[in-house]
Formats: sequence, C-alpha cells, structure tokens
Amino acid sequence: MKMTTFYNTSQYSIILISVVSLLLIFASYAVYGVPNLPLNFDGWVMDTLNKLEISGIIDGYHRNSLPQSRSDIAKIIQKTEKRIRTEQISLSPIDRKLLEKLKSEFKAELFHEYKTDTDRNYRQITDIRIQPELRVSNSEIAPALQSGLHYAIGNNRNHITFYTELEVTNFEPGIEFVERYFLPDAASLQKSADQRYERWHWDYVVDFKRSYLQYKFAAFGDTEFDILIGRDSVYWGASPEKSISISDNSPPFELVRLAAKIGDLKATAFTSQLNSTWYDDGTTRYLAKRFLSAHRLDYQFSDWLEIGISEMVLYGGDVQALQWKYVNPFIPYYAVQYNANKDDNIVLSIDASVRPVDGLRLYAEWFADDYQYQSDSNDPHAVAWITGFDWYPIFMERQLGIHSAYVRINRWTYTHLEPDNQFTHFGAIIGHPIGTDADLFSCRLSYQATPSALIETRFSHQRNGEADVTDRFYGEDFENIPFPSGTVERLSEIRVGWQYRPIDGFNGSINYAWRHIQNRDNTEGDSEQQHRIVFLLAYAWTK
Repeated sequence: MKMTTFYNTSQYSIILISVVSLLLIFASYAVYGVPNLPLNFDGWVMDTLNKLEISGIIDGYHRNSLPQSRSDIAKIIQKTEKRIRTEQISLSPIDRKLLEKLKSEFKAELFHEYKTDTDRNYRQITDIRIQPELRVSNSEIAPALQSGLHYAIGNNRNHITFYTELEVTNFEPGIEFVERYFLPDAASLQKSADQRYERWHWDYVVDFKRSYLQYKFAAFGDTEFDILIGRDSVYWGASPEKSISISDNSPPFELVRLAAKIGDLKATAFTSQLNSTWYDDGTTRYLAKRFLSAHRLDYQFSDWLEIGISEMVLYGGDVQALQWKYVNPFIPYYAVQYNANKDDNIVLSIDASVRPVDGLRLYAEWFADDYQYQSDSNDPHAVAWITGFDWYPIFMERQLGIHSAYVRINRWTYTHLEPDNQFTHFGAIIGHPIGTDADLFSCRLSYQATPSALIETRFSHQRNGEADVTDRFYGEDFENIPFPSGTVERLSEIRVGWQYRPIDGFNGSINYAWRHIQNRDNTEGDSEQQHRIVFLLAYAWTK
C-alpha cells in the first residue's frame, strides 16, 4: 500500500511539531529482532540478545534459526549468568543493564524452569499481555490492540506450551506496524483464492497472527526435541533484519514443525499448506493447492561461528495434494524430485555468521532458486545473496552500534515456470521484501541510551528493475540483460527513529523518513519526494 501524502509547508510544520511534542514523553528505541517472541510484540528481546552475543557476553545460541521460545531464552540467560561467574567476563554498564532487563522479563521462566527436583516440582505459568495502541501515519490515526496468552505447564525436562496472539486494527495487518511504511510496495501478484482476513466493523480486522501448541522434551543429556502444531512464523538466515530464504515478510504459516538440538547442532523441519491460487490462461482454469516443506541444519561452533544450510520445496497445481515424500525430513528434496521426474520448485540456501572479535559480527547468506551446475545449460543463475556486519565498538562502551548490509536478488529469483510454484504466500514473497531484479544497500547508526531507549538513523539506497516475481524465463538472451533490467527505479531514503520500550507501562515510538524516488514505477523521468511519519503510543499491561 503506497502512503504518499502531500502537505504545504504550514500543514507539515504543524504535524511535525505536534508529533515531536508527543515524543517528549518518551526516550527512544528502534527494534529489528524477527520474529517476535511470545508476548514480545515489538521484538526488543531478540534485538537485545543479538547485541549481547556480538559483545561476547552470550554464548552462541543458534541465532540463525528462529523463532526461539521463552524457555529457550531462559536457558540462554541461565547459561550466560554461569559463564559470567566462571569466566569473569567484563560487561559494559549498558550491557549489564540490558541483561538485567532480560532477567526481569523472564523471571517467571527462570524461577520455575530450573528447579533441582525436576521429577516432582512442576511449573504452571500463565502470562497475559494486553497492549492498547494509538497508531498514527501520514494519512490515518486510529486505535488498535494487541494481546497474547501464554500458558505453559511442565518442568525443565519436558513441558507443553499454548500460545495465541491477537491483533485488532484497521491498518493493513501483517508486517509489524512501523516497518511496513518503510518497505517497498508489494509486486502485483496473482489473485489469491483464499482469504487471509475479512474487514469487520469500522473497517477493522481481527487477526490471530499466531496460535499454536508446542511440546518440548529433553530425551537424554543435552539433546532436546520440539514439536509445534499451529500458526507461527519462521525465520532462517544470518541477517538481523530480513532473510532472503524464509523471513517474516509473508503472513505466518499453518504448519507442523519439528526441531531437535543435539549439542551444538540444531535440526529443523516443517511442512505448511500455503494459500491457494487461481490458474487461468484463457483456456484452462483450476484452483491450485500449494504446499511448502523445508528442512535445515544449523551448527554452532564454540561461540564465534554459526553455519546453516537449508533446503525448501514449494509445489502446487490442479488437484495437488500433500506429497508425503517431501514431509520426510531426512531425504534431500532434490533427489526425490529428480527421481520422480517432477518440476517442483526446489531452493537451497547457505548462511554463516562469524564473530572474529568481541563487538563485531560478520554475516552472509546465499540463496539459489535455480543454479545451473551443468556446463551446457542455457539458463541463468536465479540466485540472491546478502552480506553485512554489526559492530559495537568498545571505545563507546558498546552503546554505539554501526550496521551495514547489501542484498542482491537476481532476476527470475523467487519465480518458476509453473505459476503455482512461485515463492510467495498470500501475495507476499516468503523471502526478502525487495523482490526480484533488485538490490539494496543500507547503513544505520544506533545509540543505546538506556536499556529501554535507543536512537537510530539510517540511510538506504534501493534499485528495482522492471521484472517482478511474476516474470518468467522463456529463453531470453540473459547474458546481455543488465542488472537491474530495463528502466530502473531508484529509491533513496534517510530515516530517523526513536522508541521507548519498558517491559510494561507506557511505551511509544516515532519514525520519520525522507524519500527520493527516481523513475517511479519504472517510468523514465517520473520522480518525486515523499515525507513519511509513523507514530505509536501504547500501554503494555502484563500479568
């Protein structure tokens, strides 16, 4: 949804002064952890964990295979506390306060999870979080509500968790409220035959964003198993913002997910039914049922190197049913497809992150939608990749963060000759939001003023070619097609943001961006400037 609003100087000044006046109530914070933990609506927990791991305080915790549960984070905190005591790790003042904030957020899990007599002492935790909000954008002001119920029973060897998360809003639901105004407009995709949500009274949507039942149990030693059934997000990749393989850009999946941790190795597999789509080429019309299966191995070497490899298969079509051969997490999908002589969409991704010194994290991802390993192939490589770093220099006592990344997604990535098999879910790309035939460079600075307050500024430059995810390769002379292709749209954005987020009580955020768009919608010479302001005022009530 495009949010372009024009104001004269006096109108814009009044709006800016009004919003800044409201900001005086708050300090500032900006968050990028994805996906959110249960009962953590704005993602500050994952952002804090990421910072503490980069600083060398938290041991490696499979950061590239998300989501993490609340019990997972409690174990990370407990392990970190033991490490600080035994290894005499030196913490900067801000990192010590951030760790204390984490302990406060997870005090119930820390108290109940680690009793010594695990056979007798069972825990029963019920957490409720209700967060009424006032949301303001360039063109709309409206109240909203987020709420979550988290119920867990068991002990530190095995427990069952039920979680459901609800959002009530008349803004576009889905991607986190603030971030959606600073993402590229979605490509025009095929009409979905399924309906993600229905507008209610006063144009409101009541959406259960996540709802699942999860069973975790320790089999022996440090081996743990995890079974989840329901609706949840998946995030695989080393980038702290958006992944090029599976990110939270699309709506959550209806899935069955299995995970196992065996020492430093984490294995994950899931199967999901995606939205159905109509296929109609003028002569043939049918309803395509679509499915996604994926499995991943993530290895954490000591506390400085993490390597992951993922394989995914997306398939659909007329009278398509679930393929049990793809549900099997132990067989490579490519081998299954090759032997069956099928044309399903097999994709592969490899990612790695390394912390050469405390305070610096380097990461990279590589995604192959179609990689031509045969020398006589006349098809292009449909690949994407990300590289970047996060740096918290010691001379600023880890309060300053310097972050930069570059992502490139080649033409024909995320698409497929069979329209039913393109890498989308409810009209959104499952991977990176910039889509195909595009690249993005970003650089941001963050300053952690207090455990709940951070100030951020960001610059990004994005290029989008004429092709989108509905474009298919039909034998073009790809070696002579430039990247990005055709008339290139260029979007430069300067953004500043603040947010204040305590564990409970009043919280809020404000973000402003100036954008300059050249060749808008790939039309030569069509340029414009935009101003975007997004403001959030909320009250977090917890029990």
